[in-house]
Amino acid sequence: MAMVVSQVVGVGIFLTPATMMRTLGSPRAALAMWAVMGTLSAAGALCYAELSTRFPQAGGSYVYLRKAYGPRSAFIYGWMALLVMDPGLTAALGIGFAQYLLATIGASPDLTPSVAIAAIAAFGLLTLLGIGTSARAIRWTALAKLSIVVILVGAAIFRLSDGEVMTTQGAAAPPLTLGALAASLIAAFFAFGGWWELGRMGEEVESPRQTMPRALVGGLALVTAMYGFVSVAYMLGASGLASETDEAFVLRVGASLFGRTAGYVLSGMVVVAVAGSLAAVLLGSPRVYVAMARDGVFPERLARFNAFRGTIPASTLVQVVLASGLVLLGTFNDILGYFVPCAVFFLGLAATAVLILPRPDTSAEVFRTPLHPLPIGLFLLMVVSVLALFVVGQPRQTLLGALVVALGIPASWFVVRHRD
Repeated sequence: MAMVVSQVVGVGIFLTPATMMRTLGSPRAALAMWAVMGTLSAAGALCYAELSTRFPQAGGSYVYLRKAYGPRSAFIYGWMALLVMDPGLTAALGIGFAQYLLATIGASPDLTPSVAIAAIAAFGLLTLLGIGTSARAIRWTALAKLSIVVILVGAAIFRLSDGEVMTTQGAAAPPLTLGALAASLIAAFFAFGGWWELGRMGEEVESPRQTMPRALVGGLALVTAMYGFVSVAYMLGASGLASETDEAFVLRVGASLFGRTAGYVLSGMVVVAVAGSLAAVLLGSPRVYVAMARDGVFPERLARFNAFRGTIPASTLVQVVLASGLVLLGTFNDILGYFVPCAVFFLGLAATAVLILPRPDTSAEVFRTPLHPLPIGLFLLMVVSVLALFVVGQPRQTLLGALVVALGIPASWFVVRHRD
């Protein structure tokens, strides 16, 4: 559950409520968006919980795609994870970490690329210290994130007067348009992204039938509650709808809740949140390459698993290098448009393995998704909606990511051996 919270709750918990306030303008609409996205994500989590108990192996989505669609589809997913999704997510978190660290200490934003690369390298080294060290960091940062929410909501309740609350809630809301809904849906999806990465740890989880559903669904329930409470605190702490940048908005809310002298506390909270997400991503991502190496479609040296430390040093190094390159090449939004659509497509495709593969009879070892096939239907509805919004809103970045993934198709014919 700590892994889910750490993967999901990163920079999105503080950026997306600001986007909600600017686009939706209504507290009820923002809370409804969190509830809808939480429900749809939980539907997908139920499908992944079943697949992770049926195939408790390192690799997650890679394993499910291989079982349902064959080795070439699985290879293309691994290609996408190596070149698009994993470095893209790591780079986005590194940039978010750098932006808020610099805002907290009052340094120039021109230092963002350098600080982001340094943070990615530092957390890569933390991962190489061993799974025990990374797990402790993930648990403590997950606890810190829960504490941050309590502090933030408590400050909003005790610091603001009733008059200020009424002023904030009574502010004129912008008209609710299709564009506003699209921006809010993309922001909400990004804020919930990452829970599926727990499937990559399936081989290292004890009692997966009991553990995986509780961790996935329970973790998402915690995240949904956290986002709702933070949105309320933002709405109480901001005097009307925000029109400035996300970082300026966070600083203003921090000054409102904690006073001018401690106005940078909220930015410091963001730094802690993103730190835990970086640790979780760098720990979980290389597991898919272990599965690929076992199938003979990835260099064994790059996926060599250190059983004593629970680390994959070479793959971690590759991810750090590629993520650092993306930091130098694009902005935060450019990186999101590059990797999120590809990740969403394969996320939905892997989840359909629940429909493609024959379901086993009732077993003490396998979790069965309740109300099947309703959860997978709801989840695919979300996947198609998010993909359509990215294609319309960020066509250039989406096309670039798709082209990189498409190069994996001819590569698969050279790498993957023919199998019956």
